[in-house]
Amino acid sequence: MNAHDHSHTAPQVDYDTFVNWAARLEREAPFFRSIFDEIGAKRVIDVGAGSARHSIMFGTWGLTVDAVDPDDSMLEAAESNIADAAESIAEAGGAVRLARGGFGDLEGLGLSGADGLVCTGNALPHVEDVDGLRAAFADFAAVLRPGGALVLHLLNHARLLDKKPRAIPPVVRETPEGTMVFLRVISYAEDVLDFDFITLVRDAEGEWELTHRRSPHVALPADLLQRELEAAGFGDVRLLGGHDGHALSDADESVIVVAKRL
Repeated sequence: MNAHDHSHTAPQVDYDTFVNWAARLEREAPFFRSIFDEIGAKRVIDVGAGSARHSIMFGTWGLTVDAVDPDDSMLEAAESNIADAAESIAEAGGAVRLARGGFGDLEGLGLSGADGLVCTGNALPHVEDVDGLRAAFADFAAVLRPGGALVLHLLNHARLLDKKPRAIPPVVRETPEGTMVFLRVISYAEDVLDFDFITLVRDAEGEWELTHRRSPHVALPADLLQRELEAAGFGDVRLLGGHDGHALSDADESVIVVAKRL
């Protein structure tokens, strides 16, 4: 077996193949519905929206969604996904609007007065540092109305920093392009987790092609998130270990943070 190592940057849109979106959204939908129903949400912001899968789901619930992402390839994928779902969104009376932007850009995009704001898919650790986190939280507070809800979802960095696993279990998908294998390898430096996202594709002739993308993530343990949210004007901060609402534990792979704008 020959492997061709092209070692170029893997396209961001591989994310849609990597994630089992049908299963993920089915699992997460009741949680988000309960949050939005509790605050009577009509308009929400999805920052770091990626390919807009969450935004589309929210739109099919009749919500107006501002999907914001800084990456051109993600925005292109999001535009295609939104077009495919346009009929379902319109029938529900919802809308999904795309905007290019990152953390700290939301108020400048004219998005103030939102009822809810979500940041999922490990987007938040792409802030530059703790000062960048503070700027992001200040921007989140600026665009949420008082009583508005914030939902963050990312890997449990406290667990990673404690256990220091070098890899996350691989994911294998069968696609029209061939068998795709997704690997995530982690390296640890002070206050930074370097993720190497490696994609292997085996074509019909049995040849392998490798692509990779390296992404530094600022270490954001849950206690830091809570402290900085409270300093930014958020209260009722809840640290959860899953979309079933259980309290965060050291063993949980992910952390969900729910907070209210004071």
